[in-house]
Amino acid sequence: MPSTPVARTEYRRYLRGKTPWIVGVCFVLLSRLTTPPGSEEIEILTDAVVLANAQVAVAVIVPFAATALGFRAIIQEREAGTARILLGTKLTRRRFVLEMVLGRGLALLVPILGGTILVVGYDAVQYGRFSVTLLAGFLGLSTVYVFAWTGILVGLSAAGSSTTRAVIAGSVVTISFAFWDNVTLAFLWQIATGSPPGNQMAYPTVFAIAEWVSPMSAYNVLTNWLFGVPVGPDRAVTQVSDAISETGRFTPTAAPIPAWCGVGFLLVWPVVSLLGGTAMLRRADITPSGGTGVFGTLVDHCPSVPWFSGHRFRSTTGRDGVVDALPGSWQPLARREFSRLVRTSLVWVVGLLVLVAGVASLSPDRYVQAALGPRVPLAALQTPLGFLGGFGVLFGTFRAVIRERTTGSIRLTAGTGVSRTATLVGLVVGRASAFAVPIVAAVFLTCLVAVPQYGVVPLTTFAGFLVFTLVFVVGMAALGVTVSTIVRSQSVAGVTVLLFAVVHVAWYSLSNTIYGTLTGTSVTGFAPPENPTYLFVRWLPPLQLFNVVTNAIIGVPNSAGSATGVISELQPNYFSNIVVVRIDYGVDVPAWYLHPGVSGIQLGLWFVLPFGLALLLYRYRSID
Repeated sequence: MPSTPVARTEYRRYLRGKTPWIVGVCFVLLSRLTTPPGSEEIEILTDAVVLANAQVAVAVIVPFAATALGFRAIIQEREAGTARILLGTKLTRRRFVLEMVLGRGLALLVPILGGTILVVGYDAVQYGRFSVTLLAGFLGLSTVYVFAWTGILVGLSAAGSSTTRAVIAGSVVTISFAFWDNVTLAFLWQIATGSPPGNQMAYPTVFAIAEWVSPMSAYNVLTNWLFGVPVGPDRAVTQVSDAISETGRFTPTAAPIPAWCGVGFLLVWPVVSLLGGTAMLRRADITPSGGTGVFGTLVDHCPSVPWFSGHRFRSTTGRDGVVDALPGSWQPLARREFSRLVRTSLVWVVGLLVLVAGVASLSPDRYVQAALGPRVPLAALQTPLGFLGGFGVLFGTFRAVIRERTTGSIRLTAGTGVSRTATLVGLVVGRASAFAVPIVAAVFLTCLVAVPQYGVVPLTTFAGFLVFTLVFVVGMAALGVTVSTIVRSQSVAGVTVLLFAVVHVAWYSLSNTIYGTLTGTSVTGFAPPENPTYLFVRWLPPLQLFNVVTNAIIGVPNSAGSATGVISELQPNYFSNIVVVRIDYGVDVPAWYLHPGVSGIQLGLWFVLPFGLALLLYRYRSID
């Protein structure tokens, strides 16, 4: 048997740490939070009922645990220089990647299989049923699922040229696949066909097959096939209950393709990721380049715009200018961070994405155009600014302090006259300013493109929208620097940002669960309760609060939905999970805490309080 030193090292390193315990605890907790099957579902599931809770826990926990273990697997070794040492032996780059998959996959497999045995054992005692054959098959499929996700993330790490890009790629892939059925597929289907999925959609068989594409859906398909229940991308209990609810008796519908096709959907993604990542790693220098890249070269060689290079601009932002006259010693560090970040591709990609999404949203339904008039471009920019702009800034700042600590350059900064408080302030201002340039340009260009069709945006509305957007950018930069200051590991910081994004994407379901747990009342956005506290819970995340405030600026009724969604909700015979306060509670502000001004204060607290904690910790914590 060939020697696998890298796999053994990675396996032992992570198995001796806290990660397996955290994964195991989360596994058991999630299995207990899953909705238990009813009497009819238990009767149909028979012996497989003891595996139903474990199925949900494996399907949900594995992607995020694999992301935590895998997204820095290769790029971490490259940035630290240990990859060059390892590859100086007989170890090839292809084998290096595969051993990473093996070692980290085994480290993840231990808590997953251990948690599965605990959960299944408890449920076997509870239900009085058990099948060794089903358990063995389930453990085998779960093993394949663990290595599939590990392969996907390690492949992305091999393809990445920096930790930031690896985190962005891993987060996008994980969230897209984790919410494939509810969000991603519906979005892609609407782009491809021009209409959202529904009962009357075209090509229903193609859509049903597309629901199997993600690794999580494919895993559910295969485990449902093993359990002998209706084959589909949902968990076993849901598949059974849907088959019962449609006709009142158990009449499962036929699968669009044979169930064994799920094996292909499950394995194709890690194969593609590993092949692509290994190919890119072979062509790349094993040590990531520290240069500014193509964008930095373009910025350096672009001719200066007279207004920005003139005396008036330099007297404001240059040395000994107005900015330097402000209190504190953060200005040199802010200029350094701005100059460093504005030469990277990330800030310009974020601005380009906001611009493209904004321009693509300039043709809403006619009733939205009639209601908003020249304010349509602001409504078109609302979601791109909040989601793409907000998370783009967060991804561009979550390593600001940690990277300085890791490389040791934080000591150079600490050796100057810049205080620790001024250091964090300079990081926030400099990085926020770098993102503000392309984002502001995207706002101006979108509004300019819309002028022939909608006219000029009212000046006061545009100014208020732009100022609040800049405040939001600074706040998200402060949040990212806060994560980078409080957390000591780049991997933990990346996982924190990923979980922050997941919470926002899943907040509709989470808020309903939280409110139902606190009040004992089951709720949905389609039928909100009479108590306006429900909206307070729905509006808690920063991106929801951003929508509330920008809706007030644009001039649409009070809601955390997008402006176009709010206008659509006002139309007769239109139903969605967007809650418009005026419709459901009679007035725009039924309680003082639902006022848009209060929402603005809440958003400010999201930024100020964590940043204040970061300042406190950074002042008294060791600089290394």
